[in-house]
Amino acid sequence: MEQREKDRAAQEQPGEHRTTITFLGTSGAIPEVGGESPTFLINGRYLVDTGWTAVANLRNRGIEPLELEYVFFTHFHHDHYMALPSLLYYWLMRGKPLRELKIVGPAEDLELIVKRAISFLHPERYYGKDDVPTLIPLLPGDGYEEAAFRLETCATVHPVQGLCYRFMDRRSGKTFTFTGDTAYHPPIAEHARGSALLVHESALGPVAADPANNAYMHAGAIDAGRIAEAAGVAKLLLVHALSSRAESCVAAAKDVFRGEVEWPADGQTYVL
Repeated sequence: MEQREKDRAAQEQPGEHRTTITFLGTSGAIPEVGGESPTFLINGRYLVDTGWTAVANLRNRGIEPLELEYVFFTHFHHDHYMALPSLLYYWLMRGKPLRELKIVGPAEDLELIVKRAISFLHPERYYGKDDVPTLIPLLPGDGYEEAAFRLETCATVHPVQGLCYRFMDRRSGKTFTFTGDTAYHPPIAEHARGSALLVHESALGPVAADPANNAYMHAGAIDAGRIAEAAGVAKLLLVHALSSRAESCVAAAKDVFRGEVEWPADGQTYVL
C-alpha cells in the first residue's frame, strides 16, 4: 500500500488524539500594530515560522517556549524568521540546551540563518557554551518523519528556496498542508490532495496573480482558491495580508472554491 493510501486509512480510524493548529499571526510582511506575520503552532509543540515576536506571542497565550520541540521554516525571508534570535536567547537564558530544539527548513538557507542568529547572540561570551539547535535541512521533495508525525515537501515559487509542507499527524491520522509564500503553483494541489485543510498565502489580496507582473512571487486569494479546488480539500485558510483585506479575500476565494474558506483570527485554534 502506498504511503498516502496508508494516510487515508489512518484518517478513517482516528484515535483519541486531535490535531490542533493555533494561529499566532496571519498578517503581511509588516503587520498592523498588534498583529503578526504568518506563524502558527501545531499540537502545542511545533512552531511554523517565528514571525516578528514568537516568544511574546506564545507566552501571552500561556504557552511556554521551552516546550517547543520543532520549528518548521517555510522559507527564509525576514518576516518569517525575525524572532529566531529571541527564541534562542530565551532558551539560553532559561538554561535549556539549544540542541534539544530541532529546526527544519529549506536546505539552501537553513544553516546560514541559524548560524547568524546564534552569532548575533554572542553565546560564547555570555553563556560559555558552544551549543546549537539540531538542524534538519530539506530540499523540495524530501521527507522527514518521527514517531509523532511525518512531513512531505514540495517546491514553492518564490525568490528564495521554499517548502510547502504536508503534515501527517500519526496520532490522529489527520493530514493538512501549508504553503508558506508562493506564487500560483499547480503542483501544490497534487501535493495537498487528501488533506483535511490547506493553509495558503494570499498576499496579493482578492485577485489572481498576473504571471507577467509578479516580481515578488506571491499569490492572490483566487489563486489559493484554485489550488484548494484542484486539491479537493474540505477547508481553505487564507493568510498573509492585512486584516482589512481578509473579508474580500475570503469572498474572492469562494468564487472558485466550493469548500469552506476562512481567514483565521490571531489566537484562533482549529481542531482536525
